[in-house]
Amino acid sequence: MATVLVIGATGKQGGAVAELLLDHGHDVTAYVRSPEAPSARALSAAGARLLPGDLADLEALASAARGVDAIFGLSIPFGSGGKDEEVAQGRLLIDVAMRAGAHLVYSSLRGADRLSATDIDHADSKQLVEAYLREQEIRATVLGPVYFMENVLNVGFSRLGDGVLANPLSAAKPLDQVTVRDIAGLAVHAIEHPDRFVGERIDVASDRVTGEEAARILSDILGREIPYYQLPLDQVRQWAGDEIADMFQRFEENTDFLDVDGLHATYPDVAWHSYADWARTVDWDAVLPSRTMAR
Repeated sequence: MATVLVIGATGKQGGAVAELLLDHGHDVTAYVRSPEAPSARALSAAGARLLPGDLADLEALASAARGVDAIFGLSIPFGSGGKDEEVAQGRLLIDVAMRAGAHLVYSSLRGADRLSATDIDHADSKQLVEAYLREQEIRATVLGPVYFMENVLNVGFSRLGDGVLANPLSAAKPLDQVTVRDIAGLAVHAIEHPDRFVGERIDVASDRVTGEEAARILSDILGREIPYYQLPLDQVRQWAGDEIADMFQRFEENTDFLDVDGLHATYPDVAWHSYADWARTVDWDAVLPSRTMAR
């Protein structure tokens, strides 16, 4: 059994990691902004110890890390302080893990081990965090997730509540995607096998699907036709800003895909999910309340 500090334990990635660690019988400390939040209370009920704090609080973070075997952590983009705020978070997390002598499993972004400006702040910030990490004498494993499958659950953007699957990419454009379940699976496997994973950096994808394929899968699972609709990029720029619009433009132009099958073969102990596998795990009645009412 390992003693593990999970940063952002009420978020999608941290929550998935904390839950899987608890399922495996590990001693979990959940570092949370608000212990009174329903998601934090659920972790506490499942056996996690809650400690309040944020990623800018050196004293609270260092106290939480004292004596742990491993830390799962990430830095948070899109904050009011922009790229500089995320870089500061990442560097502080690295410093704390190093001083604690803990194995840091840091969730970054695919390709952030390259130092080449993308003009997309949440990508450039992680490049700077990883560059700082490489300069330190620290026991670390870096995971580089691709686009999250869970993004489709933001129904204000995906428009699933309107009966369509909307996305800025052309219908036949493939996109590497990952579920937080698989990030958690690989992170927990790394925590449980530090001798194999310390010093490793792994870009992580669960499946590669086009918008048309995702719409067909969701149609089958939801039991009704979900047509694919390509959002105009100018509209995305107005709704979500230049950074998100530019990100999707890069996805549209991308021809550099991960070797998904090779990745899964290298780490067979992770219970990898295809897009359909992941979609079957979703509580669609909670995501789409109108679906329940229509029955």
